[in-house]
Amino acid sequence: MKFLMVIGKHVLHTYFKEGKRYEIQYLEGSETYPYNRSSANEDILAYMEVLANEKNLGTTAKLEFDVLECSDHFCNTAVLQALEGYVVRKYSFLDTLVEVLKKLSRDKKLLISEYGINYDGSSYQNINDRVEKKEFYLLAYTVHSADIVELMDFE
Repeated sequence: MKFLMVIGKHVLHTYFKEGKRYEIQYLEGSETYPYNRSSANEDILAYMEVLANEKNLGTTAKLEFDVLECSDHFCNTAVLQALEGYVVRKYSFLDTLVEVLKKLSRDKKLLISEYGINYDGSSYQNINDRVEKKEFYLLAYTVHSADIVELMDFE
């Protein structure tokens, strides 16, 4: 069974395809699954066991993932190494963020061009066709992983 995983700095977000939309996969009643970068192998193994049990798959061998990376290279590396053999497709955080900024900029009321967006604890703004990362900014528009999944065409 194939899932879309969005890597956060400390949590994993999991989605499954329902028709043409992605829906949140709740694991043990939660929208997110926490992990620690230093124990990613054990945490990801436990995550896959929980996911296989939630979907009554019987084994983790039936799991496949499309993965959207986060801004932290070390988190991406730890999670992707733990998922080795289960990843079908990987999406770059920066490429996805550029697309999200473009799409959200269409709605002028959101003031994306002026203030950017907040995501996963940081602020991002498109300045001179480059995405710049800054500290969390209260005036920026806050997006969550579900917003990114809704805006992007993950196929």
